[in-house]
Amino acid sequence: MAYKGSYSIPNSLDKSMLDQEIALSKSAHVQPFPIKVVLFYLASLLILFWVVSSTFIRDSSLTIIVLLVMWWLLATVYFGRYSKTKELRFSGIPALLSYLPRVSRRVLTRRSSNASGFYSIAGVKDVDDDGRVAFSDGTVGRAYLVVGSASVLVFEADKRAIVNRVDSFYRKVEHSVEFICLTTKEPQRVDRALANLERRNLVLEVRDPELFALLDEQAEILVEHVGTRFSSIHQYLVIKADNDEALRRGHALLQAEVEDSSLMIKSCMVLDRPGFLEMGKTLFSNAS
Repeated sequence: MAYKGSYSIPNSLDKSMLDQEIALSKSAHVQPFPIKVVLFYLASLLILFWVVSSTFIRDSSLTIIVLLVMWWLLATVYFGRYSKTKELRFSGIPALLSYLPRVSRRVLTRRSSNASGFYSIAGVKDVDDDGRVAFSDGTVGRAYLVVGSASVLVFEADKRAIVNRVDSFYRKVEHSVEFICLTTKEPQRVDRALANLERRNLVLEVRDPELFALLDEQAEILVEHVGTRFSSIHQYLVIKADNDEALRRGHALLQAEVEDSSLMIKSCMVLDRPGFLEMGKTLFSNAS
C-alpha cells in the first residue's frame, strides 16, 4: 500500500469570489494573492491616509507620525496574511478580543459548576426558555433526550431492520439540517419512579405512619443510591439547522419517525433550557 509523503488542507466549501487568487506579476517567483487580501491592503492604506491627514494625528510631531505609519504598515502586513487554514488573520481579531477578559479564559468544570461557561467555548451563543439554541455561527438548534433500539442482544433480522430504518431516515435529512448524537454515562434517572411513589402516596386508603415511613425509605433509596451510585448510558440528539424553517422541518422529520416506528428511536423528549444546560454539565463533568 502506497503512503503519501505530505498532506494538504482541503479547500473550504464556503469560498466566495473574494477568495479567488489573482497574479500581480508575470514572474513565477511572485505568489498570487487572493482578492480579499488585495482589498484589505488597499482599505488599510486608505484608512491610514485618512488618519494621518484628517485627524488629530496631523498636528502631531513628525516622529509620532513616522512611528504610527511604520506600526500601521507592520500590522497591515501581519493581519493581511493567510493562516494555514486559508483564513485572513484579521478575521480572528473579534475572537481575540472576546478572550481578553480573564473570565472568558477560565471555565470551571466541576460537577457543581454551571454549564454556561462550557457552552461559551462550545459555540453555543444563547438558549431560550423553550430550548431553542442559537449557535455562534448563526445556526439554530434543539436538543432531545432519546432512547434508541440498537443493542448487541437483538436478533439478526431485527438488526437488519434497524439498520435499514436508520439508513432510510438519514436519506430524508436535508443538507441544511445536521443531526448530532451525544452519548454519556450518567446516574440513572429516578424521576418517574419518584413520581410513581407520589401517586401511590396519594391513593393510599389507610393513612398509616408505617406506610409513610416505607414510602420515604423507598424514596431515599432511589435518590441516595440508585440516582447517584448506579450509572447507565444516556443518549442525546441535537438538531442543528441553518435557520428556523429548516429546524422546524428537521423537528417534524424526527417527530414523524418517532410516531411511525420504534426501530430507530423508542422515545424522545424535547429539552428546555434547564435540561439543555444540564446536558452540557454532564458532558464536561464526566470528562473532567
